[in-house]
Amino acid sequence: MNYTVAIYSGNIPSTTFIENLIEGMSEKGLRILLFGKKLKDVSYKENVEIIATPQSELPLILFVIKEAGKLYFKNRNKLSKLLTSVKARNKSFRYFVKDLGAILPILNAAPDIFHIQWAKTLQVYPELMQLLDSKIAVSLRGAHINYSPLNDPELAEAYRSHFPKVDAFHAVSNAISSEAQKYGAVSNKIYVIHSSVRESLLTGDVHPKIKGTKLEILSVGRFHWKKGYHYGLDTMKMLKESKIDFHYTIVAQGDVPEEITFLMNEYDLSNEVTVIPGLQYDALIDKLKSSHVLLLPSVEEGIANVVLEAMAVGVPVITTDCGGMNEVVTDEINGFIVKVRNPEAVAQKISALLGKTENELSLMTSHAREKIRNEFSRQGQIEQFHSFYNKLATE
Repeated sequence: MNYTVAIYSGNIPSTTFIENLIEGMSEKGLRILLFGKKLKDVSYKENVEIIATPQSELPLILFVIKEAGKLYFKNRNKLSKLLTSVKARNKSFRYFVKDLGAILPILNAAPDIFHIQWAKTLQVYPELMQLLDSKIAVSLRGAHINYSPLNDPELAEAYRSHFPKVDAFHAVSNAISSEAQKYGAVSNKIYVIHSSVRESLLTGDVHPKIKGTKLEILSVGRFHWKKGYHYGLDTMKMLKESKIDFHYTIVAQGDVPEEITFLMNEYDLSNEVTVIPGLQYDALIDKLKSSHVLLLPSVEEGIANVVLEAMAVGVPVITTDCGGMNEVVTDEINGFIVKVRNPEAVAQKISALLGKTENELSLMTSHAREKIRNEFSRQGQIEQFHSFYNKLATE
């Protein structure tokens, strides 16, 4: 089956999971188009074509003139509608040209399938829904669905306007699928395809050990209210009061929020808590493997990749029941799960973890790894996306 898929995030290269999708689909032999801002040189297979929009002013203007000329000869009525629409929402000439530079090459290429990786793109470039002669697919991920439209009425309205017209959705969890339906996404057009982990994480033996040593607790994720780090610190306060010997490491990009600094001082946790400002992937995995338990204290998530990675390498996990996390973790079977905003329950689960025998821990982490191998493998994800595109291309 011959068809072209544009995998659009706006940046080239994109995030790791989108790059994995590009690589996987190119291995399947699909012709892939990538549009947007080129951040650095990247090597793809020969069936992946990059159509980058220049960022400097003069090259961008020349690029827009060239692409506008192409569209004029293909469909001057479409060009007229595009210019009218983009001009109406851009008072600045600079942003008018910038938006044209993003949209024109996509309209000219007219891929069979245009797969939008970030749902907010529908609000940023509404002309794609109005003028693009392609099947439109949209990925539903975390923040873009769970809470951004709650804080942004205009985004919510854009979703309500565009979601009913989308040809197919990819959702990272059943929970996010349900959220999207509140904005008009049609249920039978939503396909749940879970995130995946690298196959290399599923190799090697797993021997979790926590007894007789200081308990090393790890949390990973950017500083943001939804990550619930203040609840994590509440738990650490309780552990200290219970005389549990532990150390808590937070790996998070960005400045440490005042609230976190205040709580660390207020709870007298300066010796028990360390904040690391981000790690490269390999270093992060090494840190994960050297930890005794991964804690996800989040208020909201899609499905947190770091939990999948911890389960793959045999590190016990404690997570809140937020977003799609209960689609991954079954309490007391392959990890621990507690209600959100409940640091007392987290402290109780840590005590339960400390009370488990080595055989009980081995069984739990074996179940966790098997869950990842069966439902979150990269090869399985590639096959699901290939079927997703095949079905969309033939409808």
